[in-house]
Amino acid sequence: MNYIKISELVKSDYLSELENYEIKNLEDLNILHDRLIEIRMALMLKFGFDVHPHYRGEQLYGRDILPGIFRPPFVDGVNRENARKIELKGIEIFKHRVAERFGERFLFKNKESTEYADAWDLLFQAQHAGVKTNLIDLSTSVINSAFFACESSEKYDEKDGQLWCLLVPSEFIYGESTKYDKPCYPILNPFHLTASFVCNVPTYMDDIDERTYQFRLFRQHGRLFVSSDNELNIPLNHKEFWKNMLVRVRISPENKKNIFSQLDQSGINHSRLILDETEDAKQFIASINEDMKKL
Repeated sequence: MNYIKISELVKSDYLSELENYEIKNLEDLNILHDRLIEIRMALMLKFGFDVHPHYRGEQLYGRDILPGIFRPPFVDGVNRENARKIELKGIEIFKHRVAERFGERFLFKNKESTEYADAWDLLFQAQHAGVKTNLIDLSTSVINSAFFACESSEKYDEKDGQLWCLLVPSEFIYGESTKYDKPCYPILNPFHLTASFVCNVPTYMDDIDERTYQFRLFRQHGRLFVSSDNELNIPLNHKEFWKNMLVRVRISPENKKNIFSQLDQSGINHSRLILDETEDAKQFIASINEDMKKL
């Protein structure tokens, strides 16, 4: 059975049952995660197919899963042919301006010494700073992801939110170390990729509180989905294979408010997951996003 066939089975026999699942509170989120773990075990025992639950929360139901570089209004003038060039220019500007303004030690450098390790590290940090890239944020935490679906917003408070649940096969989760006989991303050129996968980004605790952008990744239990070059502009929920490994759960406005309140009482809030930013810091990133499109 090939990947496409088994993904179709995952969708029809397992994930489709969750499409109408109702999330009213934190307990429902934990039950949902437990059910995905049960599905994981069933797939392993029956087919030897090892998958891991990942999540993505969004405030507005109906949106496709696209990287920031292909979301409006930034997407104007961006296409599959120039997206990598814009992304590369973005991280170069990010590196230069952060070092110039805050100092080079503000940028984390991985100890993994491969040709492309620095580029990957910059991409991850730029993504969590708000720079537009071809990466898609995921989390291994259903609770943290629910925060992003339920966070209060004047624009979307009265709109349904969505929680995406994605089962990622273990062979498509790439780590950072070349020391083990497993797929790893630092040996690959992030601006020329022939396959899509998920980056399991390590967290090094030394002085992490001084590295704001990596600290966000750590706090959010973050991982990053990377698309192949020929699928950059195709939403994750429309990509062949991956669309069958996903299920979208709707969260009503009333339940969003209830869940957000429960999260806040539990200490899960904006300052914990995102870290508070000044208007000056926001403008700093906005200027990078504006200038990176000037190829």
